[in-house]
Amino acid sequence: MGSNALQPTTQSPQDEQEKLLDEAVQAVKVQSFQMKRCLDKNKLMDALKHASNMLGELRTSMLSPKSYYELYMAISDELHYLEVYLTDEFAKGRKVADLYELVQYAGNIIPRLYLLITVGVVYVRSFPQSRKDILKDLVEMCRGVQHPLRGLFLRNYLLQCTRNILPDDGEQAEDSEELTGDINDSVDFVLLNFAEMNKLWVRMQHQGHSRDREKREKERQELRILVGTNLVRLSQLEGVNVDKYKQIVLSGVLEQVVNCRDSLAQEYLMECIIQVFPDEFHLQTLNPFLRSCADLHQHVNVKNIIIALIDRLALFAHREDGPGIPAEIKLFDIFSQQVATVIQSRQDMPSEDVVSLQVSLINLAMKCYPDRVDYVDKVLEGTVEIFNKLNLEHIATSSAVSKELTRLLKIPVDTYNNILTVLQLKHFPPLFEYFDYESRKSMSCYVLSNTLDYNTTIVAQEQVDAILNLVSTLIQDQPDQPADEPDPEDFAEEQSLVGRFIHLLHSDDPDQQYLILNTARKHFGAGGNQRIRYTLPPLVFAAYQLGEEVGLFLRGSPSRLPGGRTSRLVRVVLTTLPSVDP
Repeated sequence: MGSNALQPTTQSPQDEQEKLLDEAVQAVKVQSFQMKRCLDKNKLMDALKHASNMLGELRTSMLSPKSYYELYMAISDELHYLEVYLTDEFAKGRKVADLYELVQYAGNIIPRLYLLITVGVVYVRSFPQSRKDILKDLVEMCRGVQHPLRGLFLRNYLLQCTRNILPDDGEQAEDSEELTGDINDSVDFVLLNFAEMNKLWVRMQHQGHSRDREKREKERQELRILVGTNLVRLSQLEGVNVDKYKQIVLSGVLEQVVNCRDSLAQEYLMECIIQVFPDEFHLQTLNPFLRSCADLHQHVNVKNIIIALIDRLALFAHREDGPGIPAEIKLFDIFSQQVATVIQSRQDMPSEDVVSLQVSLINLAMKCYPDRVDYVDKVLEGTVEIFNKLNLEHIATSSAVSKELTRLLKIPVDTYNNILTVLQLKHFPPLFEYFDYESRKSMSCYVLSNTLDYNTTIVAQEQVDAILNLVSTLIQDQPDQPADEPDPEDFAEEQSLVGRFIHLLHSDDPDQQYLILNTARKHFGAGGNQRIRYTLPPLVFAAYQLGEEVGLFLRGSPSRLPGGRTSRLVRVVLTTLPSVDP
């Protein structure tokens, strides 16, 4: 016999899990079969014994969360059969109170609590006057299981089983609310269950050896929906209106989220709040929600949370069939102030995340307040102040900050589609200066392309001066430009944009047109021979056009404009021709 035959075969962790799960599921099938058999023979006590044996499989510590979930689902299906049987029996007059007391003597706590929940739910359906006390009993007794995985699934079972029996507004109560409970009891029930589940979920990170930390974090990610389901349940209660949400629900949830001091839990639950509750609720609770963002663990990506809320409310405001943002809610001001507070409280926040927040703010301003150019400029001003504090300059094109800043500046260009409106933003040009040479050149091309695409006519000297200063990277040499010669094709394409832009410089007033062209000539004159071959021809053409218009104008009103100025402009432009290399 070979030596290999003597070596034991080792199973992979996945194979081991499959084997353990298969054994547990087989045991469940055996016990559930016996349980159903006893129920069919009306041997309830024997059936409960088999149910308890079946539930004993959930006491295991050997299964991964994924495998435990599959086992839990298999057992839940079998417990539903028991629940249906008990409901029928109690409808026939069997004493449910005795049974509720009886199952409390089950040997192990896991089977005992699952059976208590199953029987308790049937008890409440049969005798609604017991609802308030039974629900309070069940949620408190579940504290008896403090093992994170087992406790999470037990409380999830409690939440699922009680979803249709929680007191809510709009239901017809047969008895006094003192016994049946009201919406406040339901909120307290779910909030307590949520708090306990979150504690169990957070505690999972401390289970086992430190070398398995990454694996545990992955397992926690897989289980997060169990905790989040509590928030979904709260959002489904009709009795939770804006006032109750503001005064009880949100404050209770945020207290638990902030105090748990766990970055994974905090990030998921804050995003969960945004997703599951209505926009109208968020509008009324912006300040407490955003204030709590500043109190979250330093490792929480607060940027994603705030952006998710801004984007959701911006969509709400933009909906054609929606009511829009109430006038009394100063949405932009609130976000602007709270975002500044969050940035201030997180000195280690990456620069690109800071700019990402500004991108969302500017989107909010554009969508919710399209006529408020000052709001957009306020965001840009805030960005300039942030960059000054961070001592940023000549941000590299390849950096994440540069990409976010590019996004920020393209938004007003793309939204207004009018360079003259963009010029109203006083803090737009200063942000250009934070780019390195390549990014300035790229953004300059973007601005000019947009101006050409939308055929925006430039009608004043000041506008020409402002635009050409803004895109000066295309107009003249820069101190930080590379020493190498630019790519001929790229250079020709860039300068063609500038040449085409000249055709947009037009005023019906000859005086103003003269000033426009003269201003353009001064800018282009500093561009050097390589550039002027592209900019001179359209400028000469524009000057000749002005000359012709002035000639016609002078014949009609000779006192209006001395034609000599235009002639001088044409001569000055033309004298540049001999200095241009052929």
